[in-house]
Amino acid sequence: MTSNQYLLPTSPDIVPALGVLGRAQCEAVLHRNVVGRLGFTLHDRVNITPVHFAYQEGWIYGRTQPCGKLLPILRNRRVAFEVDEHQDLFDWNSVVVHGPLYLIEPETSQTEETTYAIALRLLRRILPSTFSDTDPVPFRNQLFRIQVSEISGRFSEHGGSSIPARNAPIRDERATPEADAALRANALLAVNHVLPTTASQVQIDAFDGVIVLTGVVESPLDRIALEREVLRARNVRAVVQQIETAAPEQRRPEPPEVARAAIRQLDAGSPLTGANIKVVIEHEWVRVEGTVATSELRDEVIRRLRNVDGSRGVIDRVHVLTAATARR
Repeated sequence: MTSNQYLLPTSPDIVPALGVLGRAQCEAVLHRNVVGRLGFTLHDRVNITPVHFAYQEGWIYGRTQPCGKLLPILRNRRVAFEVDEHQDLFDWNSVVVHGPLYLIEPETSQTEETTYAIALRLLRRILPSTFSDTDPVPFRNQLFRIQVSEISGRFSEHGGSSIPARNAPIRDERATPEADAALRANALLAVNHVLPTTASQVQIDAFDGVIVLTGVVESPLDRIALEREVLRARNVRAVVQQIETAAPEQRRPEPPEVARAAIRQLDAGSPLTGANIKVVIEHEWVRVEGTVATSELRDEVIRRLRNVDGSRGVIDRVHVLTAATARR
């Protein structure tokens, strides 16, 4: 039987039973598998890549190259991780994990097993030669782990008692698949005309008559030239521009990066004694809430947050404590 041939029910009366996996069942799937799919997004573009992994006590451990996909992941950290196993078309389990991804650096400890040592021990159960002279993939020398913040699973098995009622099909009124495919082909020709080399990594999507440009180019001039050429392409009427330049200072920070930058600004310099400050990143604005002891301290908080890279400005919701408020 080839990989795309499955054992099918021999009778129309035999239907699959579909259901939800509990936490323990989801973890069992993670324990007995070693290949999963890592999913992440950058500027609304979805990316999925297969990785080897090991699971232990609420953490997924893996290894990869210290470049490429890690750079956009670390800007947001939020990832999805999926594992599935199947015996035939209607006999399968699928588990999806959501959580933040962290890099694992070598650590030294004389008293307890470090995170690095735990990851290496688990991964060597899969591939005993991991990080040795006989490692077949020595270039995958970056360890990482994913915290299992959310976990869910579904299963299908033979033995269902009845076929669920059919729902009315959903109509996709805006769909123009053939026209979108032609539109993308026109935009692709335009991109190849402006940037024929592989030095720039540009992705093109087309749906509902709209071209979406993502990826990285070498300079702002390349970005402008590419957009202009795509707009000239046949039948292109709208473009969503999400291309970044290779220079780090030119890229648009992700909201978690803006939040981290706000924390760094608040912690920089002299301590903000008597301040109880929280920040909220909302549509690229830094909203600051909380209480301070004096109006001068509030001014200092706002001044620091105005220096946050990637924010459109500061929304001030800080209150100065009066004597009566302080007593309450």
